[in-house]
Amino acid sequence: MDIWRSGSFNVCVPVFIPRKDGAQEPNTIYVRFPLPYKLGEDRFPGNVDEKLRAEVATYIWLQEKSPDVPIPILHGFGLPDGQCFTHPSSAPLFSRTIGTMRRTALSLLGFPVPCNYVKRRLYNPFKSGYVVISEAKGQQLHSTWEIHRHDKSYRSRLFRGLARISLSLNKTPLPRIASLTLDTDGVILLSNRPLNLHFHKLEDEGIPSGIPRQRTYGSVEPYLSDFLSFQDNRIRFQPNAIHDRKDAEMQIAALTGMRATMHRFIRTEYRDGPFFLTLTDMHGSNIFVDEHWNVQTVIDLEWACSQPVEMQLPPYWLTSCAVDQFTDPESVAELDTLLGEYFDIYAEEEMAQNGSLYQSPIMRHVWQSGSFWYFQAATVPKGMYSLFNSHIQPLFNREHCTKRIFDEVFWWYWGVDVKDVVERKLKDKENYNADLKRAFGVVKSIEDHAE
Repeated sequence: MDIWRSGSFNVCVPVFIPRKDGAQEPNTIYVRFPLPYKLGEDRFPGNVDEKLRAEVATYIWLQEKSPDVPIPILHGFGLPDGQCFTHPSSAPLFSRTIGTMRRTALSLLGFPVPCNYVKRRLYNPFKSGYVVISEAKGQQLHSTWEIHRHDKSYRSRLFRGLARISLSLNKTPLPRIASLTLDTDGVILLSNRPLNLHFHKLEDEGIPSGIPRQRTYGSVEPYLSDFLSFQDNRIRFQPNAIHDRKDAEMQIAALTGMRATMHRFIRTEYRDGPFFLTLTDMHGSNIFVDEHWNVQTVIDLEWACSQPVEMQLPPYWLTSCAVDQFTDPESVAELDTLLGEYFDIYAEEEMAQNGSLYQSPIMRHVWQSGSFWYFQAATVPKGMYSLFNSHIQPLFNREHCTKRIFDEVFWWYWGVDVKDVVERKLKDKENYNADLKRAFGVVKSIEDHAE
């Protein structure tokens, strides 16, 4: 059990395979199982299947469209419906031949073509499904982050690797904002709602997203509007979403302000695209580097989805702060300096590859205009209020950040039932506190003391 690797949503079991060349060190592959109890499967059946199909579709798409993006090899996978698929190089010759002939015939006839992974007659016995992947090359960035993050030469190599990955993904525009998925016939489609980790994390807490799995988006505004509605649902359905009446007014006023100011942060020329596949969960634990911080592998692809070009955001974690911890000018200035380095290197790589600049000026504008903070606030429920109060509201009126008048007026415009919702949430919080005390025996100890 010590060598099992467990993350937020999966557990990885290593399998050691003797090498054919007789070397003592075996090859290592990982069988990766999604954790249904972390993905809201009980409350929202099908979440595990959705995540797994998005993950394998992304692996296969990247192998075909962006082979220079360093990802583990997907050796095979099993789906919750029992289907099993194997990498073509590991499948029997007869099965590979039949699969190739079938794909060729479907292509000639104008039908959707399945992926090149070979469907096996084996039946997957694991209800949650699995993927089999190769071991990631390199070591996790976070293991040496604090040692080298202040060294510009290390940062430069890291930034160059990240820029190359982004530029490779941007070579293939996509028609909609969505996640890739693998359908029951093995065809990769851009037809799933655009997943990020907050979908299943909040749904696991019993908070409905309100976004059906088949919903995709052709423009930016409805996408962001649905995300804000998801945050509305957090207020409505999370038992401890608010602490008291003042907190309720502050959070709800911020959500109302997010809707009112959306137009300020979306440029009309990018409203309807282009959209590009984006790895939305890129951070120090999912980036593997060599000893000099050259990027070797990126992992955890299940939260990749096509995003508007303005929402391909630069990394916020360069100063070791969470996205909602930039609450003073000094921390923002430090991030600004590091992002300046990142933008410069991105522009160098973009010019070298494409002969012109497109994405790097957009990223600079998103950062300098404050859109960076807006897009983070809209899509990261945990940080919405802090980001709105610290970075978005001051763009319009700096005094409102410190005065109650904004909250006292604006919260009324969240919905016609807002007063009833807040009254209900105050009762929910009382019940939540009582349940929490009961669960930890606090009530009983008080009663015993009274006796």
